[in-house]
Amino acid sequence: MEYWKWLKMVVVALIMLGEGWRNEGCLEEERLALFQLKPFFPSIDSRIDGLMSDPIIEEKETSSDCCEWENIECSSITGRVTHLFLNLTYTPPTSYDLVYSYDSYDRRTGNNEYWYLNTSLFLPFEELQSLFLSGNSIVGFVDNQGFEKLSSKLNKLEILDLSDNYFNDSILTSLSKLSSLKSLNLAGNNFIGSNPIDGLKRLSKLKNLEILDLSHHNYIANISSQLNDFSSLKSLRLQDCGLVGSIDMLEFNSFINLKELYLGSNQIESLGFSSYDKEQLRLNKLEVLGISENLLNSSVFSSLSPLSNLKSLDLSYNNLKGPIHIEDLNAFSYLEELILWNNKVTEFVPSQGLRLMNLTVLHLYGNLFNNTILSSLGTLSNLKTLSLGRSNLEGTIDIKDGLSNLEDLFMGCYSNIGSGCNLQLQSLDLFSSLKTLFLDRVNLIDSHSQIKLQNLTNLEELRLWDSSLPFNFIGALPSLQRLDMEKCNVSDSLFMNDPHELQNLEFMHIEDTSLENNFLHKIGAMPSIKQLSLTGCGLNGTLHTQGFCGLTNLRLLDMSNNNLKGTLPECFYNFTSLESLDLSSNQLSGDVSALKSLTSLVELRLSNNYFKIPSSLEPFFNLSKLKHFKADNNTIYIESEMQPLAPRFQLNLISLSSCGYVGQFPHILFHQHDLRQVYLSNNNFREGFPNWLLNNNTNLERLVLANSSLLGHFELPFLPHTDLSYLDVSENSFYSNLPIDIGEKLPSLLFLNMSKNLFRGSIPSSIGDMNFLEALDLSNNQLSGGLPEHLTMGCFSLTSLALSNNKLQGQMFSSNVNLTKLRELQLDGNHFSGKIPDSLSNCSFLSTLDLSNNVLSGEIPRWMENMSSLSTLDLSNNELSGDIPRWMGSMSYLEEIVMANNHLEGPFPKEFCHLNDLKLLDLSVNNISGSLPSCFSPLWISQVHLSRNKLEGALTNIFHNSTSLVTLDLSNNHLTGKIPRWIGNLSQLSFLLLNNNHFEGGIPIQLCNLGQLSLINLSNNNLSGTIPPCLKITALNEISQEYVRYVTDIAQAPSSFFIDEPIEFTVKSMSYSYKGIVLTCLSGIDLSCNKLTGEIPSEVKNLRNIYALNLSHNNLIGPIPPAFSNLKQIESLDLSHNNLSGKIPPQLVGLYRLSYFSVAYNNLSGSTPAWTAQFATFDESRYVGNPLLCGKPLKDCSTPGPSASLLPKASTENGLIDMISFFVTFVVSYVMAILSIECVLYINPYWRQAWFYYVGAISNCCYYFLEDHILPKRLHCENM
Repeated sequence: MEYWKWLKMVVVALIMLGEGWRNEGCLEEERLALFQLKPFFPSIDSRIDGLMSDPIIEEKETSSDCCEWENIECSSITGRVTHLFLNLTYTPPTSYDLVYSYDSYDRRTGNNEYWYLNTSLFLPFEELQSLFLSGNSIVGFVDNQGFEKLSSKLNKLEILDLSDNYFNDSILTSLSKLSSLKSLNLAGNNFIGSNPIDGLKRLSKLKNLEILDLSHHNYIANISSQLNDFSSLKSLRLQDCGLVGSIDMLEFNSFINLKELYLGSNQIESLGFSSYDKEQLRLNKLEVLGISENLLNSSVFSSLSPLSNLKSLDLSYNNLKGPIHIEDLNAFSYLEELILWNNKVTEFVPSQGLRLMNLTVLHLYGNLFNNTILSSLGTLSNLKTLSLGRSNLEGTIDIKDGLSNLEDLFMGCYSNIGSGCNLQLQSLDLFSSLKTLFLDRVNLIDSHSQIKLQNLTNLEELRLWDSSLPFNFIGALPSLQRLDMEKCNVSDSLFMNDPHELQNLEFMHIEDTSLENNFLHKIGAMPSIKQLSLTGCGLNGTLHTQGFCGLTNLRLLDMSNNNLKGTLPECFYNFTSLESLDLSSNQLSGDVSALKSLTSLVELRLSNNYFKIPSSLEPFFNLSKLKHFKADNNTIYIESEMQPLAPRFQLNLISLSSCGYVGQFPHILFHQHDLRQVYLSNNNFREGFPNWLLNNNTNLERLVLANSSLLGHFELPFLPHTDLSYLDVSENSFYSNLPIDIGEKLPSLLFLNMSKNLFRGSIPSSIGDMNFLEALDLSNNQLSGGLPEHLTMGCFSLTSLALSNNKLQGQMFSSNVNLTKLRELQLDGNHFSGKIPDSLSNCSFLSTLDLSNNVLSGEIPRWMENMSSLSTLDLSNNELSGDIPRWMGSMSYLEEIVMANNHLEGPFPKEFCHLNDLKLLDLSVNNISGSLPSCFSPLWISQVHLSRNKLEGALTNIFHNSTSLVTLDLSNNHLTGKIPRWIGNLSQLSFLLLNNNHFEGGIPIQLCNLGQLSLINLSNNNLSGTIPPCLKITALNEISQEYVRYVTDIAQAPSSFFIDEPIEFTVKSMSYSYKGIVLTCLSGIDLSCNKLTGEIPSEVKNLRNIYALNLSHNNLIGPIPPAFSNLKQIESLDLSHNNLSGKIPPQLVGLYRLSYFSVAYNNLSGSTPAWTAQFATFDESRYVGNPLLCGKPLKDCSTPGPSASLLPKASTENGLIDMISFFVTFVVSYVMAILSIECVLYINPYWRQAWFYYVGAISNCCYYFLEDHILPKRLHCENM
């Protein structure tokens, strides 16, 4: 007896000794080894902090005991490290504007993309059982430091995860030495060596291996036949391994212990047994078969019938169609889980024959079942989980007895023709065992006013999305713990009168659902709630009267995006357990002192209110746990007296953007030393760059100071700052040179934006030392010189480079460029010259290339054809020449082509007909000739600018399918024929410019079908006939929001609505170019310089919002319609050079916006409009050519004038002089002058040569002057 007592004492002493040693922390040897790993896995000592952080903040572990770190697990007895979770620990933080690429430069080793692992670093962890290294871009091992080095000491290692790296098959030999391994994950690597299959055979030495994952290796499709020696395997994953066609399950017959087999994401068309002998089948232990995302059809059930012991079968995302026969399913009598997601199954036949008595989980989401599906599942008495969604569920759901043991129900109604489905509320009582209920787009119907959702006494979680709910829908649910509602329609009240019936509710999330005014009063009696989120619920009034102060157990409170007003109530003192508070996007005001007692607070969001917050954040000084503070769009003020005390908190994130005139940086920043992210944009600081902020916060990763009125010199910190990855100081007033050592001081930047400042001088070559830089924007400064070669070679991780609108010059790039990852290049608005450099051909991933507004010459290089990802190309306003490349038609991803104002020539390439995704085409102001191909009609194109070329011929079927077209500008060409009728099918057309061509015939009546037209310019053609009375126009800024959504969503071209390309239109007798927001306000019709006849239609009164109307230089007759007085917005009206008669309507003086008016050269009579308002500014030239017109500014109407019948014939036909004598004298003088000049030139050869030279030069000048200045203004018309 004494012996056993003594033994117990010894054991207890040993345990206590072990625990005492353990409390001292992890072994110093292993702690040092972890820090040796940190350069390769920087986040090894970090953890994700916060309840709802956005963006995610990684916190440094504060404990010195590494066993308490989030990524480390240790033995509770020995204290040694047993588990290392190092998955994705190298990934740097992403930004809002910068999408991090996983194939980017590796910041630990200095090598592009990949790095090599030294496994000896893991030797100190002698009791290591699990090692997770997934997703770390490891390509291999340091020489002689593979996993074989671990085999002697790490003999307890059982789990090894190397997935999603870049290992090749050479690793397999090294792994074969780890005999203790039970689980090995090699998915997603690069087995591209000489013979990966032989390497896999080497793994057969791992006799204890039970779990093997070889997924995502498409080139080892016959892998199953090479794994015969892996008899110990219990789980095998071959997903996405290139398995195609028919697969014989007998290939896996050697895996006698196999329990799980996953063959998903292949292209398997059939799966079964080539021959079936029950005695030889060795897959009797197979319980889980995952064959999702293949090409299997419904016959797969009968093919797999020999696998009668299956418990889980996943057939989601296959080609199962139509009915499934019950007898095929019933063969799997042991089946517990069946997943048929996203197929096209319609029903089970017969509907009442299912006998899968062991089935507990059934997923039918995304099929074509109808309303009777629940009734047909009634025989599945043991079913506990059922999902139905995105099916043909509509109308009223048919539910009968059965499914009494159902615990989890998901039902979503997404009919193609309906809007959800109906479900009788009382029918849910049939599922008395429900614990989780998720209804999406289900309209709950309460046919009896006393029936509520109150009999589901076991319900723990209720999720309702986009559904209609009856009055007092939620009753007594004593077990309910989570309530999640989004975009629901609540009929008056959500809860019954007694909220105490929800006594266990801990989580409530209601979003975008209108709630009754007293909702907070009701939940105030639910003290069990720990997390409350009511965002976008229309809550209004003040928080003082809301009655939620009794929720003293709250840990999270989110009432953002409501209409709450007033100040904060004092009852916030009660929320001492609150860790996260979000009151952003309301109309709250006053001070924030009510929050000073929230000592547990970690996250505080007050953005977009009217709070007045002191820059010292003095009310929050005692909140020692506060880490994240966001108060954008409030008022930050500087206290009159400095606070003598420092805050108890050290923030990781602070955001005080758009807080008005602050005058200086907030005082609180001087006390912070652990900041990771700082957002201070859109303020008025009137200070220099805060380099002290970088000196004080060595872990700072993101600093955003855009548009903050910073000025002076841009001074960097004293020492290099290696953690800063994101810096934005755009839209300020820095006027110094860029620091020459910026690359040395900020070597780890991923994103750098210094645009829209006054930086001058050259671009520092040290930027080339920023090897991790992915986005660089120095646009809109005054930088000069060239582009440093060190930048184009050293910044090889760049994906976006913007240097627009500077004074850079010379050759664009040298011959040495290493920007192979570049996706966006914007060098427009500089003085680069020479040819487009061939060194850009290495940037094969470019999607945006903008070289416009430079002095580039030569032809468009052929290597651009290899840029298969290019979607936007802008080469406009250069001096490029040659033909438009035909090979450009093979660049299928092109969406925007802008090459205006060059010297391009030749025909319009027919190959452009293949550019199906084209949305913008601008080839204006070139020398393109020939006709437009009839096949060119891109479906999504929204802007076409081909003006000022030499195009000719008729418009046949071109653009007839381009129903998304918003702008069509074919002006100033030589097009002929009639304006085609199919133009009326372009229902989204807003700008139609066909002026200065040779179109003839009438104005097509189909133009009246275009309800979105804003500008019509058909001037300077040969059009005849009358003006269609049904013509209508609408200013673009008055177009309905439905049209805006069509252009942006359907056409998928956001820029097409806000026109960036200029459009010429004549207003007030002058031609102007309009674009952008100005163009959206412009509306007008120009039909001048044609041969139109008939009267001006009285329907002109319907053009109420027209800005400019020009009908001059036609043959219009009849009176000026008084309806013109309805055009209250018109500013320019030109009716000159017609045959209009009658009086000028006196009502026109009511057009107070009119600034240009002309009725000159008509047959008008009577008095001019009253000399008042705008008409007092019009001089005599606006009325000249109407002999019978009188009144200011013409002669007084009281002065008699000649009548038309009394005027001498010579007065009307030949004027007041003898025209015959004039012509004879003029011809004789002209001939004598010509003969004199010819005699002089014949006698003197030098003069003759000089004469012809100057005549040629003057002719060219006159031609280009007329082309560029006179003709566009249409001061003269060809048909006059």
